[in-house]
Formats: sequence, C-alpha cells, structure tokens
Amino acid sequence: LNSCSDQANKAAAAVSGAIPEGAKTYIRQAKEKIFDSDKLRPVSVFFGMGEQGAWSISLNPVVLCPRIKNNILFFYLNYILLAALIFFISMLATFLNPKTIILFIGLAAVWFVVLKATAEDKKFGPITITRKNATFLMIILSGVAAFFIMKDVFFITLGSGSGISLIHAIFRDGAKERIEETTSEPQQLEDTEPQQDLEHDFA
Repeated sequence: LNSCSDQANKAAAAVSGAIPEGAKTYIRQAKEKIFDSDKLRPVSVFFGMGEQGAWSISLNPVVLCPRIKNNILFFYLNYILLAALIFFISMLATFLNPKTIILFIGLAAVWFVVLKATAEDKKFGPITITRKNATFLMIILSGVAAFFIMKDVFFITLGSGSGISLIHAIFRDGAKERIEETTSEPQQLEDTEPQQDLEHDFA
C-alpha cells in the first residue's frame, strides 16, 4: 500500500511539474475569484427576507431569461453550497444504509485476504501473481463497487441541486438591482477619493 501511495504521489508531482507556472497562476487566481467568500450571499438575501416583491412569477421570456442569468451570476456560490449540502446528506444516508455497510465490510475483508495471500508471489501454473498485480486488480474492483454505491448520490445531487437552484433562479426577483449595487460601490468609492484628497489639499 505504501509503494502504491508513493507511486501515486510521484505521478501527481510529475503532472504538477509539467504544468507551466503561468497556467498555475491563472488557475489559482480563477479559483480565488470564483470561490471568493464575499460572493456567498446571506440567507436573508438568498430568500429575499424583508424585501418587497422578492418573489414573482413571469412567463415572459424577455423578463425570465435575464432574471435567470442575473440570479445565476449573483447566487452561484449559494447554489454550489446547496449542491454540496445535498451531496453530504445523500452520502450520509447512503453510508448509513445496512446494505452499504455490509458491502464495505465484505470489501475490506477481501482486501485483507488478498494482501495476506500475496505477501509472497503466488504461482498458478505459468501465471505468477504478485502483490502489485493483486493490488491493481483490487483497486479496479473497489472502483467499480464504489461507482455502483455512489452513482445514486451523484444523480440525486445533480438532479435535486439543479432543480432547486433553477426554481430559485426562476422565481427570485431583484438580483439585477443587487448586482448593480455591488458593481457601483467600488466606482462610488473611487469617485469620493479624489474629492477627499482635494479637501485635504485645501485644508
């Protein structure tokens, strides 16, 4: 297991070293910009608490399409957090399922038996089975088992998260005004700074 872990670390380091520094910087800056905590809207803003006309129904594409676009741009980090919460709850429900527990116990037992049996190379006629070969095979089998266990979690997360976010984006009104407010605040600050400097010079 340690040798497999070392090989995986070496492979990851080799891939990371092959990426140009410019690309790494761009990815890091994009990550910081996208997952900026300041863009996580409070619960009161997300649900429009205390706002007049925070929710409305409109079937007019001229109104509906810009509203969905503005809500996605304004609340996208909330939608990601909502999907993560659904994923966590689905994962918890899946792992607490007795069938899943039994399957994991059985898989762990198979891992123990395989590693114990391949402590030394085993020969079956012309075929020689080493621990490396057995570990590789077990990784594939474990991956297949994990896929069948987790596929429902991904489908639930994708379906529920997308559905709830889309419903919110359709009916939540007022994101356009809030986007304009957030974009105009830096400009207002820039406009007031020269005035403050002039007042200081006259003083």
